[in-house]
Amino acid sequence: MVLLHKKFEKFLGKTAFMLEYIIAIFVIIGIFIGFTQFTDFIPGLYHASLDQSYQVFQNFLAYALLLIVGVELILMIMNHSAYSMLELILFVIARKMLIYAHTMMDLVLGTVAILIVFIIMRFLASEGNYNLLD
Repeated sequence: MVLLHKKFEKFLGKTAFMLEYIIAIFVIIGIFIGFTQFTDFIPGLYHASLDQSYQVFQNFLAYALLLIVGVELILMIMNHSAYSMLELILFVIARKMLIYAHTMMDLVLGTVAILIVFIIMRFLASEGNYNLLD
């Protein structure tokens, strides 16, 4: 009975990793598609009027950071490390601050969140504990 339980547990683990890789492949495909659309922003940046330039650049940054979040998500899925997860959180917070922060309180909370992430990353670096499973 114990042997059957261990085999089933091993099967579930392999299945979970396989599903993670499949999801990562779909995210990679989405990033490649998104990158081709991302290049469409460049002429818009050049030809934007002075009134529209801020909004066009904000859309450009939002899209760029979204692609970066996708890349960091793939790295997190592949590495299973606390450091990768914290880098993903860092980019998500930065995107939120640059694109959706409208009040000073949003900026303060985002800055505090980034500070906390950096403190945690520094702690992990000093401890040498990068793996979530340790």
